[in-house]
Amino acid sequence: MQEKSLTEFCFETLLNEVNLYRVEGLDDVANVKLLSGGDGGGIKVYKGEEKIDKVTLVNLSYGNGIPIPHHNNELSTGSEIFQILPDLTYKIPIWGINSVVMKDGNYHFDTDFTFGFDLVMDYEFTMTYLDPFHDIYKRFLNHKDFIRVHLDETTTWVRTYISPVFVMVKTKVDKVATVYELCAEFIKCWLTIYREAEKRDEAFKQQQLNRIKCQYAGMQETDRMGKIIMDAYGQKTFSKFMKAML
Repeated sequence: MQEKSLTEFCFETLLNEVNLYRVEGLDDVANVKLLSGGDGGGIKVYKGEEKIDKVTLVNLSYGNGIPIPHHNNELSTGSEIFQILPDLTYKIPIWGINSVVMKDGNYHFDTDFTFGFDLVMDYEFTMTYLDPFHDIYKRFLNHKDFIRVHLDETTTWVRTYISPVFVMVKTKVDKVATVYELCAEFIKCWLTIYREAEKRDEAFKQQQLNRIKCQYAGMQETDRMGKIIMDAYGQKTFSKFMKAML
């Protein structure tokens, strides 16, 4: 078991390369309660320098555990989310990773870039940034510490927006060092895009924002883990979580 959480590792890896500043005034989500009254963890949000709108760290705690229907109703003791939301005036994807920590030691996660534009319409971008990532993607997807989750186990909505480097895996809590290695590679790729991106106009920003808002709206309706979190925390707190993310 690693001493650092997933979100701490990702945050520190990114912080080594860019400046980040804690966003104040979010006390209502920094420490939240489960509907049962127990400690539910919380969210931290940071602002970045130019080209980074916000970085969000989510560490949720489910006490003695809550059943996860899409994982055979086994108990989960917590979830982690790390997300980098760029300034959408730039052609930079969102990068995020989500994990579900199980009471029996299993560890489920998925990670991907989320694009505000259509990769099919931008062959140059795809071949410049994603194609060189292919060997890394393939190496981790077939890593001995990971059991690949195939796309037919995802929801229809998820399959509408995932990228060519989408990873969804089952592993063990004692194998999270390999998860962290994968995160470091995704962050490295994201930073390359970030550093080379040039500012676009407000119309481009709005176009990206509209696409991403549609994705998030669909997630709220169909995301399996989202429904579980909403049931554990209530609609009001769940809405605050979503607002903090975007």
